[in-house]
Amino acid sequence: MRVWLIGADEDAINALHQLRKNSDIEIIISASEETPLAVQKGVLDKVHFVETVTQVNINQLAHRVRPDLILIDPAEGKRSYGWVDGGMVLADALVHEIARSSDYPCLVL
Repeated sequence: MRVWLIGADEDAINALHQLRKNSDIEIIISASEETPLAVQKGVLDKVHFVETVTQVNINQLAHRVRPDLILIDPAEGKRSYGWVDGGMVLADALVHEIARSSDYPCLVL
């Protein structure tokens, strides 16, 4: 099974610990920055792709990655918009819109 993990913050770290228990799971990780929390904490050496995933480009990127399942860590968006009044609601809506736009099975962590 091939899993694409979008984002590499706290929820992704927890998911990685579980996913790594099964050696049959191949994990591809992307983040919008080179050193997300999982890299800073030493859970990952690096991410496979540095790019921002949106509802507009998710299927194009997924076609390249060819995942069986997509997992999205919503923390990055919440950090980006959380300081703005109503930003947490916006970040949550954007992440769920990305998941709904995907042609591949997609779960928000």
